[in-house]
Order: sequence, then structure tokens, then C-alpha cells
Amino acid sequence: MVLLLGLLCFGAIAQSKPDSQPVITIKRETSLGCSPDYSAEIYRDGTVIYHGVACVKISVDAVDQLIKAFDQANYFSFKDAYEFDEHGISYTDLARTTTSISINGKHKQVVDYLNPLKKLVALEAAIEKLAALYQYIGPL
Repeated sequence: MVLLLGLLCFGAIAQSKPDSQPVITIKRETSLGCSPDYSAEIYRDGTVIYHGVACVKISVDAVDQLIKAFDQANYFSFKDAYEFDEHGISYTDLARTTTSISINGKHKQVVDYLNPLKKLVALEAAIEKLAALYQYIGPL
């Protein structure tokens, strides 16, 4: 089983880069084995930009819980995109969240831009919690 999450893609940036220079940086590179390969920039205003490259992992149990959460939400029944309000109107300045799953030969991606199902919003929160992303992005 392969699980691909738009929120957990390689090279993901937690927040946009501020105008100032980073105060603190860290970069770890993998060895011949599989040790975490990532970098982070920490700015004076508290912004952290995290780049996960390789061997940045969560537990198998957490992945199993995520797969179960996708199943319980009936993810494959969601629309491909939630981009319009009940009147068919969209906006240009909202945050966009894209999630996806690839499992058992099936793939589904969902874009949450406007007016998503509560089950989708809860699933996004579960991804961030179970993958320990809140340590990089803070609670939303």
C-alpha cells in the first residue's frame, strides 16, 4: 500500500518565506542508511520553513490510522474539488489544501478551496495531527 498525501509531499514548505533573513538554520543529510534528510529555516518572527527531503518518517501505526480515516470519511466519494459556494461563485484569495491517496491500485485527489465537506476538513486535520505536522505549522 502506498499513501500519497498532498500535505506530505517531498520538499513541502510549511509557510511562505518572510522578507527577512533566517536567524537559525539546520540541515541534516542522509547517510548510507536512511536517516532523516531535511532542512529548516527559523525566522525572528517565529516563521519556520521546513523542507523534508528523504527518510522523514511517521510511524506505520500513524499511516494505518490515516488510511482508516480516509476510509471512514469515504474519501473516494468526495468531489474532486470544492471551489465554489452554494451559488456557484468562487473567490481568489482563499487558502487551498490538496489531499490525495493512492492505495490498492486506486488514486484520488481532492482540492479544498471553498465550501468543503466537514468530513474533508476533519480528515485534513487528522493528517496534520497524525503526521505530526503541527510541530512545523502550529495548530490551524
